[in-house]
Amino acid sequence: MFRLIILILVPLVTLSSCYRVSPKLEPKIATPMHPRQVEREQRVCLNLPDNFSTSPFTPLIPAEKTEEWGKELTIAYAFAEDFDLYRAITGFKRALYLLPPDLKERRLEIEYDIALAYYLGQKYIEVVHAVEATDLVCVDNAFPAFSDLLLILYDSYNQLGREDQACHILALIEKKSPHCAEKLTLLSAVQSADLPKLSQSGCEKMVSNYCQEAKSIRKAKTLNAILPGAGYWYVGLKETAITSVLINALFIGTGVYFIDRGNIPAAAVVLSLESGWYFGGIYGAGLAAKRYNEHLYEGYANNITKRDELFPSLMLRYTF
Repeated sequence: MFRLIILILVPLVTLSSCYRVSPKLEPKIATPMHPRQVEREQRVCLNLPDNFSTSPFTPLIPAEKTEEWGKELTIAYAFAEDFDLYRAITGFKRALYLLPPDLKERRLEIEYDIALAYYLGQKYIEVVHAVEATDLVCVDNAFPAFSDLLLILYDSYNQLGREDQACHILALIEKKSPHCAEKLTLLSAVQSADLPKLSQSGCEKMVSNYCQEAKSIRKAKTLNAILPGAGYWYVGLKETAITSVLINALFIGTGVYFIDRGNIPAAAVVLSLESGWYFGGIYGAGLAAKRYNEHLYEGYANNITKRDELFPSLMLRYTF
């Protein structure tokens, strides 16, 4: 009897390996909300300091404030500070339309404000267009918000998967601020779950703790092949494990019942359904282990990104 069980289990475990679950982590590292967005959406007051966001641009002089474009710009800034980005962008564009052609510096400033508003709203395609379709694409270190512009462009290109442009911008950032470029490189390693690179970047403890707590995908699948539900129990999904045991036991018991009664066709139908539950359970246990690992990793990753302020949006000197 024991030999029969072994002969049955070995091919089943072998077949389960055909249901491959990639061990590569695909974490979702959430970009933190802007403080103004938190205040607006959660209706809370964060008591931000008066110098929370200091504009790099020269304030409007009284004469400019009386101009139509100046009035529109003032209203747009008010909307932006309330994180009403849609109305702010509309206001910036109205001010840009009314702006005299000879005020080139003010034009660059407003074009930047439009790009920044799109960026804070996570409209990355619009950010790239707002830069590449205007004179912002030609600015250099003389532009007061040049450092922030590079950060905005780098993150936008990254989000859009335009790696060549992102690498080019990162090289410019590295020349201007090596420390900032180092943080962005670390963020990239965190987001891609590059454990060897993280170990080399001063995150050895985080990687060590993760590796100790992570679940083995192969072990979860093997356990579920030996005893349906055991793989889910291994990753902490106890209710799913119990459900899996009961469903598989029901189909197996029904199949055995039909075999005992000599109803082979009915037994074949029931056991074919059971095979779907069985192999699906093996694959599901592997997925559950992978998701467990991703959730575990995301917890560690979020702690690092918040502690070291790795996101470009947190490095901006000026927002609204």
